[in-house]
Amino acid sequence: MNIRPIIVPYAGDVARWGQARGPAAMLEAGLVGALRAQGHDVAEPIEIVFPRERRTRDPVTNLGTIAAMVSDAVAAAIGDGAMPLVLEGNCTQAVGPAGGVARACGASGIVWYDAHGDMHTLRTTSTGLLGGMPYAVCLGWEFDDWREAAGLAHPVSAEAAALIGASDLDPEEELALAAHPIARLDAAAMGADAGERTAALLVPRASAAPGWYMHIDLDVAGTEEVPGPLTPAPHWPSRAALLASIAAAARAVPMRCLGLAAYDPGGDPERRGARLAVEMAVTALA
Repeated sequence: MNIRPIIVPYAGDVARWGQARGPAAMLEAGLVGALRAQGHDVAEPIEIVFPRERRTRDPVTNLGTIAAMVSDAVAAAIGDGAMPLVLEGNCTQAVGPAGGVARACGASGIVWYDAHGDMHTLRTTSTGLLGGMPYAVCLGWEFDDWREAAGLAHPVSAEAAALIGASDLDPEEELALAAHPIARLDAAAMGADAGERTAALLVPRASAAPGWYMHIDLDVAGTEEVPGPLTPAPHWPSRAALLASIAAAARAVPMRCLGLAAYDPGGDPERRGARLAVEMAVTALA
C-alpha cells in the first residue's frame, strides 16, 4: 500500500503544547519504519502549517482554516491512489480528513473510536470545549461553517456513522445516539469477540458511503496503555480486543483515510501510548 502521512501538529488551533506534540511523538516511536517493515511504500510526511497571518480571534474560524488545508492534503493523496494517514493533535482535526474523503470519493462515512462521543453542540455542552464537538460537526449538528470549510459539503449521514469504544458519554450524547441511527459498540461490550461484533455492526453499513474515514482517539485504549490523557476514560477494552476491532473495522468498510489523535507525550515519559499508536496504524493498514 502507498501510504502518505499527514501531520497536523495542533490541539484545536494551538501549536507546540500538550497534544499538539503528539504527532511528532508517534513518528519518533518508529511509525514510518514499522509500516515499511510491513511492506508498505510510505512517503515523506507532509506537515500542515497554519500561517500566522491567517489566524483570527475566532477559534472556529481558525479550525476551519486548518481543516481546509488537511482536506486538500487528504483529497490529493486519495486522488494519487495513496492512503492518507493523518496524525492529529486532537480530535478537532478530524473534520478535515472527513471532508477530504468526501471530496475524493463523493461522500464520507466515519468509524469513530473514542472513549467519548465528541457529539456535543453549543446547545448541549456544559463546558464549551470544542474538542467535545467534532463528530457533531461532521454529522451536521453544529458549526456548518467549520464543516463546509473542510470540504464536507453534505454532513455524514447517521447510517454511515459508528461510535466504537465509548465509556464516558454525557446524558445529552446518549439522547443524541438514541435519536439517530448511528452504529454503536461500547467499551463494555468489547470482549474476546470484539472483532466479530465490529464486523457484524459495520458490514451492513459499508455501502452507505463510498469512502470511510477511521478516526482513533488514543484515549479509547485507557490509561494503562496511554498514560496521561486529558479526559481519562472510566473503563476500556483490552488491548487485544481493541486491536481486533480496529482490524475488523478496516476490513468491513471501504476505508480511505486513517487518523490517530489526542496523545500528549508529556504525560507518558515511557512513550507507551506512542508505541500503541504505531501498532494501531499497522493493524488498521494491514
